[in-house]
Amino acid sequence: MTDINLVLAEELERLAAEYRAKAKNHTMNDQISIQDISMVLTEKMKKGKITEIKALLRKYGAEKLIEVKLEDYADIFEDAKKI
Repeated sequence: MTDINLVLAEELERLAAEYRAKAKNHTMNDQISIQDISMVLTEKMKKGKITEIKALLRKYGAEKLIEVKLEDYADIFEDAKKI
């Protein structure tokens, strides 16, 4: 293969990896519901983690869980489990 073919092949592999990552993230967002997040946060509230929960919501630009953007569900769900 010539150098140009190798460069093109590497670029196509990079693009394919990006598309796979986006598809995986989209699938995760579709699977996580606000109820899933709410369940995790409720358990954390029972343990007295109210200050941490409020900080987490503010991190995602919200004062209430309902204000969190759908595209942030997967991330806030993972962050909530770490509290």
